[in-house]
Amino acid sequence: MSKQLVNLKGLKVLEVEFNGDNILAVKLKENGKIYVGVKSIYTGIGLSEGQYQSQTRKLHSDLVLSKGIADLQLPTKGGNQLALCIELDFLPLMLAKISITPDMIKNKSEVVDKLIEYQLKAKDVLANAFIHNEKEWDLHREVGKLDRKRETSAISTYIPESKTNKFIYSNYTDLVYLVLFGKKAKVIRQERGITKDSELTRDYFSAEELRLIDEAETIVTALIALGFKYDYIKHQLQQKYIKQLN
Repeated sequence: MSKQLVNLKGLKVLEVEFNGDNILAVKLKENGKIYVGVKSIYTGIGLSEGQYQSQTRKLHSDLVLSKGIADLQLPTKGGNQLALCIELDFLPLMLAKISITPDMIKNKSEVVDKLIEYQLKAKDVLANAFIHNEKEWDLHREVGKLDRKRETSAISTYIPESKTNKFIYSNYTDLVYLVLFGKKAKVIRQERGITKDSELTRDYFSAEELRLIDEAETIVTALIALGFKYDYIKHQLQQKYIKQLN
């Protein structure tokens, strides 16, 4: 099971549930490589902080594994922070190099069991999670593009052009974002590091966020076609979503 795929500048972030643990994984947009948060792996297995520090030192000094590690800027509860990650193709080797000692077998059998489970299945589970979530995201994005066209068509058809309606398209976009996320498009772009005009804000939303936007814009389109004004549409969206999302 996995949580929503989050698109950030330069990478896609996915928290994957594996064996009762949450593993942080990222996919770089420039080359398609998948990396895994090293600490989330070691913590999931059940290694202590001291063992984690020891293993990370070994990663940096290992002739092969050192070629697969990278410090990546990842979102955390405390904001974006650098985190040690390892390329997914190197993960089985990293796990294989964690020695199962007689003491672990005797006193920490649960760690041994988890380590074996990780060694056998973790890579495939993480890779498949990205494939599934990317397909889901692509579907929501394509459906959203069609419904966005319907909304803009309704605006141009049913709302007469005037000086006061100069920003009518962006006003309705901001209305949807404000109701769903409490922020206008400009703020969302700033928070998600979208700096180029050619970069579309919606390419940085999760599949669930895209689903909500698509649903809200479908409502907007229908109400515009029925002749309702901006304030009425705003009230209807607030009635539907604010209690639902809080």
